[in-house]
Parts: sequence; C-alpha cells; structure tokens
Amino acid sequence: MLKSTFASSLIAIILLVGFVPYRSVTADGGATAVQAADDAAEDQADQETAEAEQKKQGNSVGRVLGAPFRALGRLFGGSNNKKTAQSSSRKISEKEAATFESAKISRVKDARVVAPDAPPTPVVTNEPSDVHLQRGRELLSAGKVNEAIAELTAAESAAPKAAEIQNLLGVAYGSKGMNDRALKSFEAAVKADKNNTQYLNNYGFLLLQTNDFQAAVKYLKRAAKLSPNDARIWNNLAIAQCRREKFDDAYQAFVRAVGEFDGRVNMAAQLLRQGMGQEAIKHLEVAHALRPNSTEVLTRLAGLYNMTGRISDAATARRSLLVLQTSAEAQK
Repeated sequence: MLKSTFASSLIAIILLVGFVPYRSVTADGGATAVQAADDAAEDQADQETAEAEQKKQGNSVGRVLGAPFRALGRLFGGSNNKKTAQSSSRKISEKEAATFESAKISRVKDARVVAPDAPPTPVVTNEPSDVHLQRGRELLSAGKVNEAIAELTAAESAAPKAAEIQNLLGVAYGSKGMNDRALKSFEAAVKADKNNTQYLNNYGFLLLQTNDFQAAVKYLKRAAKLSPNDARIWNNLAIAQCRREKFDDAYQAFVRAVGEFDGRVNMAAQLLRQGMGQEAIKHLEVAHALRPNSTEVLTRLAGLYNMTGRISDAATARRSLLVLQTSAEAQK
C-alpha cells in the first residue's frame, strides 16, 4: 500500500515537472508572437498616422500661404477662374521688381530738405541764441554739417525750447544718419510749434524712414490738413499709407500729390515694391487708358504681364509699344 502510494506520487511529480516547462515555453512563444503582431500593427499605425499628419500639415501650409493672395484677389477684384487667379496672384520677387526701378515715374521731392537759405544780411541781435542760430543756419546751408551742429547746439543751450533750432538740429542729425537724435529734435520742434507744417512733415518723413509707419501717418495727416496743397506732404503720406497696406488711402493721397495718372503710376510702383504685381497691373491699366500713348506705362505693363504669366497680354502690349515707337521715329 505504501509502495503504491509512493509510486503514484512519484508519477504525479514527474508529470507535473514535464507539464510546467512545456506550458511556459508555449506561453512565452505565444506572447512573443502576439507581441510581434502588435509591434507590426503599431508600426503600421504609426506610419499611417505620420503620413496623415504630413498630408494634413502640407494642406495647412498651402492654406496659410495661399490665403493672403486670395484675400488680395478679392480686394482688387481678382479673376473668378481658379487657375488664372493662382498664376496672376504670384508675388513678384525683389529681383524682378528691381528691373522696373529705372522706369520713369512722377516723383515729388521728399521731406529731407536742407535748411533754408541764409538771409542776405546777418540778423542783428544781442541774443546769444539768435547769433548761434544764424551761424548754424548758414553753415547747414553751406553743407558744413559738423560746424552747424556745434553752433546749433550752442543756440539750444541758450534757448532749449526754440522750435526752429530743434528743427535745424533734426535736419543736421538726419543728414549724418544720426536718426535717434534727429527724431528727438524733430519731436521737440513739433511740440514747441504744433502747427508748423514743415516741422510736421520733417518729423513724419523721418518716422517713415525709420519704419514707424503708424506714427508717420499721424503727423503727416496733421501736416496735410494744415497745408492741403503741399504735394510733398501728400506724397510722403501716400508712401506711409502703402507701408501700412492702406492702399485706398494711399492712392487718394498720391492723387492729391500728383494727379490721377501719375498717382496710378506711383501707386503701381509702391505695390510692385511689395511684390504685388497683379495689383500694380490694375493701376497701370487705368493709367494706360488715361494716356494710351505713354511708352513708359506700356513698357511696365509688358514686363509685368510676362512675369505674371499673361503672355498674350504681354505680346499685345509690346506690339502697341512698337507702334508708338515707330510712329515717334517717323515724326522726327
């Protein structure tokens, strides 16, 4: 009996020992297979997710880059044809725009005027500030900027709030590229004499040159209101409005400065500087309608048509230009 029980126990132990390793190997192998399948599925999912994400990002970039052009097309009455709109709204590169820089356009003298010519006879006064001011004005008119600054600084010490002294200092500092000092001087001049259009124009122009477009518009608008017939002020205001992308306001200011035809040409030049070739074309087309015999306008139109993919229009413009040039030669 005892021997039978012992034998049964021994057989049970042998079977248990043999069964357990087999079960463990099978479980590990199954787990490995499942893990491998999971890994493969995960890799596939990751790849599909990455491809979807990449596609999504690509579409987003396309939308972001395309949005400004579509908006500009709507603003200026762009074509309803999708293919035409995409080609015509292509931005003109700086290199391409540079090819038009030498074309003749109407220009207005900017605000960086030299100091007023010295009076024929010196101002007789006992005030030290007036003596230095007179000398500074004469030296600045003669182009002796460093000497002028020395005299004007002496005048400023005697009369720190004198508007004319501050304005001339602004002109002198600006001519030397010392824009920070020039801005402070022009600002002081405007504060001392709020209704002097020359001071406002000088300050506004330098603000424009230093890329403070919002402030430039503020002071140039004030100057234009006080002196509505000053073409220089309107011209500077138009440029400042273009930099702020206030194109309708800019066009109106250009018209006040130089009239409709030259205003259209100048507006086209400013738009072209910002790479907006199609919008520049629209202004040039109106200018061409106003003066069909303008070779300058036709020359620009031919080049811009070609750049924006309007090959047929470019050929037509060149033919018209050739007719005008041939006619002009025949009349000589």
